[in-house]
Amino acid sequence: MEKKRNVSVLIPCRIQNKQVFVYLQKREKNRKVLPDHFGFFGGKIEERETPAQALEREIQEEMCFVPKGCEFLSKYDFIDWSSNVYFLEVNDNFEKEVKIMEGEYGKFFSEKEALSEPMLTDDNKDILRDLYVFLKKGNE
Repeated sequence: MEKKRNVSVLIPCRIQNKQVFVYLQKREKNRKVLPDHFGFFGGKIEERETPAQALEREIQEEMCFVPKGCEFLSKYDFIDWSSNVYFLEVNDNFEKEVKIMEGEYGKFFSEKEALSEPMLTDDNKDILRDLYVFLKKGNE
C-alpha cells in the first residue's frame, strides 16, 4: 500500500481594508497532479524533515524566498494526502521580493475570487475558508 503523501504549504496573504488577499500558484499545464490549477506553494516532506523544515526548503526552491515568521494554521488530512498549512502576512512589495521557480506564476486573489475560482480544488477552498475565519477573528 502506498504511503499517504505528506506536504507542507504556505499561504502568503495580505490584509487591506479588512479584506484578505491570498497568493496562489498557477500550476503548469503539463503537471501530473492538478495541471493548470491554482494551488498553494510548498511540497513533500522528505525523510527526517520536520514540516517546518520542509516548508522552508520548498518555499526557497519554488519562490527564492525565505519564509520567516510563518504561523501554523492547521494540519489537514484528506484521502490521499495530508497538508501542514502555514500562512504569512506579507507586505505590498511581496511580488517583487519573490521569483517564481515552479509553476507558471503567482497571483493574489480576493476571498470572493479564490472561493469562486473553478481551477482551485474544493479541499483548498476549505483550507482557505478556515484561514479567512482565523484572520478575520484576529483583525476584529
